[in-house]
This record gives sequence, C-alpha cells and structure tokens, in this order.
Amino acid sequence: MDSKAREPVGGLDEEIDDVEITIRSKDKKTYKISKNAARMSKLIRTTIEGDSSCNEIDLFHIEGDIVAKIVEYLKYHETVRPREIEKPIKTNRMADLVDAFDAKFCDVNQETMFKLLLAANYMDIKPLLLLMCAKVASMLKGKTPTEIRREFNIKEDYTPEEEEQVRNEYKDLLG
Repeated sequence: MDSKAREPVGGLDEEIDDVEITIRSKDKKTYKISKNAARMSKLIRTTIEGDSSCNEIDLFHIEGDIVAKIVEYLKYHETVRPREIEKPIKTNRMADLVDAFDAKFCDVNQETMFKLLLAANYMDIKPLLLLMCAKVASMLKGKTPTEIRREFNIKEDYTPEEEEQVRNEYKDLLG
C-alpha cells in the first residue's frame, strides 16, 4: 500500500486558529479577527462552513462602533469561556453576575446596550445576547413601574383610572 494513502486527511477546521477573516460593518469599517474567535457567532460560523474560502463577512445592518465592541468581546472569549449567568438574576450588580471583563463590557449607555443586544441576536452570539439581556434585567430589578418608565424613557400611557383598573384586574399576579 502506498504510504501517501495512509496519511491523515485534514478536516474542515484544520489550522482554523491561524486564519483571520475580515468583518466589514454597515459603514464600511473593517475589523480583523481569527476564524476561531469569529465562530462564536452562528451567523459567521455557518457562512464559513458554507464557503471555506470565505475570508470577508459583511454585516450590512451593524455600525462600526458596535462591530468593534463585538470583535473585542469575541477576541476575549476566544480563550476565556463566558461565565454562565444565573437565572433569575439575584442582583442588579453585573460584577456579581459575570467576570470583570463582561461587567465592564456591558457598562455602556442604553443606546449602545440595545444595539449590542440586537447585533448579538442578529449574529446569533448566544453568550453575548444573554449578557446583554442580563444587563437589561439588572436595570429592571427592584424598580417600580414608574422608576422603569423613567429609566427607559417610557411614556406613561394609562390614566390613573385605567392603571387602577389594570391593578384590580391582575391583583393576584401583581401581589
């Protein structure tokens, strides 16, 4: 038998750690990241698996500053597994729920927070989506409806009479 016939055949993931891809944002900014780190995104992973020669990914819906944050997150978590977030959350302090990097990562203004949440959902990055959902939940925890409306700039849409009617109708659920 020929010795070449016995050589192992490389798999699809062979040397994937060494290969970088370019991610291009909506505003045409580009970011380099290893394929291994980028694979945390199911959107990118399925694109790469569907076309092994793919070395550029266009994210037409996501702005450059958000893509930059996502790349930062993916690079960090390429080697550090995201800590599982206990549900329901027991505190509104993110530092008690996740590691220091993630706590600092999600300490952003609300607009950026929601853009990261939407981008994580679009790119199918489950750990990032869970992190951003936990951030939102931490902002809700322990607050009254009035405080939540103020925090998220939500317009009061019930008259006092309508609100009382809803409270009476659902008193068994509201405690």
